[in-house]
Amino acid sequence: MAHSRFLFVLVFVGVVGNALGADSVFGDVFGWGVATSAFQTEGAWNVKGKGESVWDRYAHDRGGDNGENTCDGYYRVDEDISYLRKIGVTHYSFSIAWTRIFPNGQSASRSEDGIQHYRDLVRKLVESNIKPVVTLYHYDLPQQLMEQGGWENADTITRFEEYARTVFTALGHQVMHWITIYDPYGVAFTYGNASFAPAGVIHPATGPYKAAHNLIQAHTRVYHMYQKDFKTQQGGNVGITLKSDIFKGAAGDGSDNVAAKRAADFSLGWFGEPLMGANGDYPEVMKTKAATRLPIFTEEQKTKNKGAVDFLGLAIGVVKRVADAPSTASLQEGLMKDQAVLTKGTQSSGETDIKDFLLSVKSRYNNPEMFIFDIGYGDCGTLYDQARIDYMKKYISALGKSIGSDHVRVSGYFPPFMDSYDWETGFKTKRGIYHIEFDRKDRMDKASARFYRTLIQNRGSDFQYPPEFVNDVIREKDTFLDEKFPVGFSWGVATAAYQIEGGWNEDGKGPSIWDNFAHDNRLAYGDTGDVACDSYHKYKEDVQMVKRLGVSHYRFSIAWSRLLPDGTATSLNPAGLAYYNNLINELVANGITPMVTLYHWDLPQALQNFGGFENDTIVNYFNDYAKICFENFGDRVPLWITFNEAFVVSWLGYGIGVFAPGVSKPGDGVYRVAHNIIRSHVKAYHTYDDHFRHRYHGKVGITLDCDWKEPITTDAMDRYAAERALQFKLGWFANPIYGNGDYPAVMRYTVDRKSRKEGRNESRLPRFTEEEIKMNKGSYDFFGLNHYTSQYVRHNRDNRENHYEGDQDLYTKVDDCWPGSRSDWLKVNPWGLRGLLRWVQDQYGNPPLYVTENGISDDGTLEDQNRADFYRSYTNEMLKAIKLDGCDVKGYMAWSLMDNLEWTSGYTQKFGIFQVDFNSPNRTRTPKRSAAFYSELARNNGYS
Repeated sequence: MAHSRFLFVLVFVGVVGNALGADSVFGDVFGWGVATSAFQTEGAWNVKGKGESVWDRYAHDRGGDNGENTCDGYYRVDEDISYLRKIGVTHYSFSIAWTRIFPNGQSASRSEDGIQHYRDLVRKLVESNIKPVVTLYHYDLPQQLMEQGGWENADTITRFEEYARTVFTALGHQVMHWITIYDPYGVAFTYGNASFAPAGVIHPATGPYKAAHNLIQAHTRVYHMYQKDFKTQQGGNVGITLKSDIFKGAAGDGSDNVAAKRAADFSLGWFGEPLMGANGDYPEVMKTKAATRLPIFTEEQKTKNKGAVDFLGLAIGVVKRVADAPSTASLQEGLMKDQAVLTKGTQSSGETDIKDFLLSVKSRYNNPEMFIFDIGYGDCGTLYDQARIDYMKKYISALGKSIGSDHVRVSGYFPPFMDSYDWETGFKTKRGIYHIEFDRKDRMDKASARFYRTLIQNRGSDFQYPPEFVNDVIREKDTFLDEKFPVGFSWGVATAAYQIEGGWNEDGKGPSIWDNFAHDNRLAYGDTGDVACDSYHKYKEDVQMVKRLGVSHYRFSIAWSRLLPDGTATSLNPAGLAYYNNLINELVANGITPMVTLYHWDLPQALQNFGGFENDTIVNYFNDYAKICFENFGDRVPLWITFNEAFVVSWLGYGIGVFAPGVSKPGDGVYRVAHNIIRSHVKAYHTYDDHFRHRYHGKVGITLDCDWKEPITTDAMDRYAAERALQFKLGWFANPIYGNGDYPAVMRYTVDRKSRKEGRNESRLPRFTEEEIKMNKGSYDFFGLNHYTSQYVRHNRDNRENHYEGDQDLYTKVDDCWPGSRSDWLKVNPWGLRGLLRWVQDQYGNPPLYVTENGISDDGTLEDQNRADFYRSYTNEMLKAIKLDGCDVKGYMAWSLMDNLEWTSGYTQKFGIFQVDFNSPNRTRTPKRSAAFYSELARNNGYS
């Protein structure tokens, strides 16, 4: 019997290069698609009478991830089709959940709701000019049929035929390509190994062979049923998807090559030979090795098997280097013992491997027409998935060569549509070109989706790789710049008074808001900074630690209430004055430059009692305090930072109240506080400029903190949202000082609009006077930047919250691939620093800039290679910003010199280069592994 043939190939896409000609070999009718399967993407596992499948049972029994909701595809058909249209695909491959059609696997349980769901899906696809490619069975056997023996029971063949007939009748007039069974090898294998659903079925000697025999007959019966009852009216084609690794002899000699051939026969040949081979029967080597345990086809069955495909699905796995097994005595009787091969090594399928494999399929099965279904490049889910793009490009190049040079009849290509439930690894492994936020079920196109869209538009031909898929900062993230920093670059370490000093009430020091906050039991485990690292008594040891590192700068902060116990100039404390004079003198004596922060969050409680930074009088109090510092320390301090992380003070301290002073006014108080911080900085700056600069020739700046904000997709609204996030976080303080003297325009417009909508007479965002704008602008000598991590940003149209965060109309997330730390907010993403430095350069005319904090938390181990790696990767991105982008970065202050009190986290998170033993009254300091790395980096002023 002659049949037209198509070959559907599901492929683990290997890495491929740009080797296609200008005139595409793929042609105008090539099928560009994406693929999914029901259990992996639908969710709604028991909705509208859907029955339980073996994978529902298996996933629930083992705990952890399961497919209950997964991508929520059952409810998001219209949304998913809109993304298919956006990509521009011509085909969409999906599978039908058998238990959504027949909940218990049998026709008597027929569900009209289930049938209607797939009718609607197919109709909407066709209306969108997208051709459906439908798989009847993709691993998810009805559990009730499993309880009757599953595929070991020949009755399942009849049940499958009944199910297929129902689906053909309901959908066949709009479906031209049917796949009966996906990966029958994988299904059969589970009947001898319980590592995959259905669990608990272990008949290694006979189970896989019996299940495979019934799977082949199920396919054959459905194939002939379609030819007899549906082909004429519907005109579709029926095939099967097989899966196989590529087997090669480990040593390339005769016995190993024979072993590789045997392994292929036990994989692809197991199903390929009966259906596409010369005699409709199993490979001879299988009949010899398995003997009586391998079921026998009757002559009639062989005749029906032979040629019972219109197309073949082929899933190409890894390359396995195999050798002949010298002895199989230790193996349990069954498939692996019969195959008698040893796997010596595995590797990803490369371009030549796949090309040769397709050529072998062509030769073995008479060059059938092929559709390529890419099983996908698995990673942790990064949105800017350059590796997946490289993987796809390389594989597509191999397909192009197969078509052009070997005349293999490839007619389509299907990568995975979206991240989904990835069988054994649950939601851990991600393969899609669309990212899924599994808690929100949001879809986001990855860089690979944008690449694929452009590939389709170019009909697969070679094209200039557009930078918008992945910007240059991300593309260059894995390139290490092995060069020196500029001559005179400043290396240092940083600390803060409350975190290290201790001596909270000694020698006349007044209480700060953090003293009171901690004593009110607001820190983890009741921790306080009463003693901390005891640097009030051990400052000389601290200085020697800095000297040992070989760095040139030490950034520390002054405790306002140690110098001025009640916050006012009249309360000047001689002991506090002496402490900081001694510290500064000790630094200078050891050749270390002090970089002094005036305010690192520890406001005198006496000033907070009058409203703190909500009260306009704070501007003058801060100026008086700054003036005293300039007068007493200015002759030895060349670098002054007025405020550390004004955002944290405003939002965490006065917006949501999770930091001291614990005030919660997220809608308006947060903006008043920020307004007064800016005004305080500006006044202190001009005080130095007018009265001290000519005497001491120092520099004054402010340290602002910001995470990098990368748009989650390239959609215009997400790009605007990322820019808006940067303006609301960094621009909030930077634009008045380093920009035009006023708040960013987007903040003014947005907060004013929302304030009017709330019925307010005045905006929640205060206004500067014209005189203040003039004074604000240019009130800096350098830019201080604290940076630790990054977020992706998405526009959030549904936000209705009238506060600082709600004003921004956005949603943020981190990349699933970014490594974590001891702090849940800190994900490691080095290229974000380069992105942020370039943004500051572009926004504010490339001001002189110091990275004043950067570091990672852990549990305090001495073997902190992760911290050394962090410093190496982040500083290298900083070097790229200097050398490649021209950013004027003057220095880098690592956070932190030593483990210390990490604010509300207490002593649970350690950022130090030196370990501190907080259980010892001596607070013993010990250098960690990272100390040696950082010291070498600073001494070499680079990496070579």
